[in-house]
Amino acid sequence: MPPTTPRGGLPVVAVVFARLIVEGEDRGVRPFLVPIGDGREMCKGIIAKALPPRTGTHPIDHALTLFNHVALPASALLGSLEKPQNEREHFFSTIHRVPAGTLFLSGAAIPALKVAIYNAAQFSMRRKVTGHDGKAMAVIKFRTQHLPILHAIAQYHVLQAFIVHAGTIFRNRETDPRVKHAVATAFKAVTIQSFQKSIKSLNEGCGWHGYYEHNQTLQTELEFRAAGTAEGDIRVLAIRLASELIIGRYEVPPPNDLSSPIAQHEAALMTEAKQHLMLIGGMHRSEEFNRNILPLSLPLIQAIGHRMALEAAKEANIDTKLINLYESGVIIDDSAWYTEQGGISRLAQKEVEAQAADALLPEMEKLVFNTGAALYSNAPMASEKVWNVFVSELETFSGEASFDTDVSARI
Repeated sequence: MPPTTPRGGLPVVAVVFARLIVEGEDRGVRPFLVPIGDGREMCKGIIAKALPPRTGTHPIDHALTLFNHVALPASALLGSLEKPQNEREHFFSTIHRVPAGTLFLSGAAIPALKVAIYNAAQFSMRRKVTGHDGKAMAVIKFRTQHLPILHAIAQYHVLQAFIVHAGTIFRNRETDPRVKHAVATAFKAVTIQSFQKSIKSLNEGCGWHGYYEHNQTLQTELEFRAAGTAEGDIRVLAIRLASELIIGRYEVPPPNDLSSPIAQHEAALMTEAKQHLMLIGGMHRSEEFNRNILPLSLPLIQAIGHRMALEAAKEANIDTKLINLYESGVIIDDSAWYTEQGGISRLAQKEVEAQAADALLPEMEKLVFNTGAALYSNAPMASEKVWNVFVSELETFSGEASFDTDVSARI
C-alpha cells in the first residue's frame, strides 16, 4: 500500500520485488529499482489506484500499484543475474533490513503512549466529582482511574529499556541475523500488546471526551493499528518465529533467571508447543500443526518478549517499583496459567498488582510530568485554557423560541 500516486507532486522511485526469469529459467524473487512516476503522471505501464483514507487517521496516500509489461534497463536489477544456491536464504538476505524497520517502527508506540498518559492524567486531575463529605475530589483518586495510567507508565519505561537493548543487539555484527529478527519480532509483539491494552483503558477513562479525535487518544489508537501490519504482520511474524524455535532451527538468548515466574511461563509455553509437535510426528506443515500450534505462536512470542523486556529493564536500572508493576500486569495477562501452573492464585495476583501500584502512586504526578509529553499535547480535555478556547470556537446556536411542554394541557 505504498503512496505511489502523483498527488504529492514529487517523483517516486520504488524498490519492487518481482520474479527474475532468465532465458526461461526462474531465478527467484529479486529487487528492482523502478521509477514509478515523475510527480505529474505515472510512468508507462504502471497504474496506481488510490485507496480511501483510513478511519480516524492522518491522511496518507496509500495506493494499490499495478505493473503491466514495464520495460526496465539491466541496471534496474539490484544484484547479480546468477541463480542463488538457496533462494529462500537469498531472499531473506535481500530484505535483511526489514527487521530493523520492524523494531524501530514498533518503537513509535512509546512516545504515543506518553502523550496518551499525559492527556488521560491531566483530564483525570481536572475532572471533579463530589465526595462523600460533600467536597470536590479529582477522579484520578479512584483506583479504576489511576491504575491504567500507572500501568502505562511502567510499560513505556520497560519498553524503552527493551528497545535500547535490542538496538545494541542489532549493532553487533556477530549476532546471527535470525536472532536479530527474533528480537525485533518479540519487541513488536509485546509493544503492540501493551499499547493496545493501555491506549484502550486510558481512552475509556476519559468518558465521552475519548470519542473525539481532537483529544488525540482515539486518533493515536487508530493511527497505530497499522503498525501491527507494517514491516510484517505481527501474527505472521510470530507464526514464523515460533515455528522456527519449536522445530529447533535456532534459539533466542536464554533467560538470565530460570526461576522467575515470567521465565517459567515462557518455558512452559515452549514445552507445550514442542509436545504438540511430537504428538503429530514433527510434521510442521500439517493440518494438526495449523490447528494446535499456530494459535500458540503469538502468546509464546509475547512471553519471550516480556521476559526479554524485564531483563533489559533490570540491566538498565529502571526503578524497581516500575518493574514490579509491569511484571504484575504481565502475570494478569495470562492469569489462568499462573493460577493453574505458576502457583499464584488470582487473589495473590491482584494483591501483588495492588501493592506495586500503591508504591508508585505517590510519584504519579512526577512520573506524568517526566513523560515530556506536555509539549505535544493539544487535547482540550487536558487543559482548562485549551478547553475554554475550544468551547468558544464551537458552532453556537441561540434564539428566542418558546413552546408549551405541559403534557396535561395537550391531553
